Amino acid sequence: MRTTTSLFIVLVLALLSWWLQDLWQETPIVHTIKEEHFPDYFMENFTITTMNKQGQPSYILTAKRLDHFADDDTTEIIQPHILFKETKGDWSISAQRAHILTNNNIVHLYNNVNITRQPTDQQDALSITTEYLKVNTDNKTAETDKLAHIATRQLELDTTGMVFDNNKGILKLLSEVKGTYETER
Repeated sequence: MRTTTSLFIVLVLALLSWWLQDLWQETPIVHTIKEEHFPDYFMENFTITTMNKQGQPSYILTAKRLDHFADDDTTEIIQPHILFKETKGDWSISAQRAHILTNNNIVHLYNNVNITRQPTDQQDALSITTEYLKVNTDNKTAETDKLAHIATRQLELDTTGMVFDNNKGILKLLSEVKGTYETER
């Protein structure tokens, strides 16, 4: 009986020692880093040229700065300028900033957005200004639901909302259209 009691006491002391050692042993602290909205890469004073299926420039994007964010796969661009190369005449878009979501062919432009089309033999120069513009670089369309001012040599228009389809040559004015048209003298 004494042996059993002694064995029991030794066993309790061994378990108690093991428990105290485990208690005093330093547990490693694992820090989890919360993914924050910081750029994973950036570019400054850059030019990107996108080619069409024929190997010709489709559009050229230049800007002061580009920041890409991995946490939500978005891109912020400062002072973007997009030049669309077209057989019917080039047109360009500039703004103070742009935002590209996961889908890289949709560009949201903000603050002092200007669209210009150079004059050709068939068309006058065209200028459109607005505060917001959504551009699809694949199908070369642009749209806004904000106030837009449109000007040519003979025409001045203000509209709330518009859709511009460069492929079809259509400028659709959505609402509250006001303007003047001067005939040539």
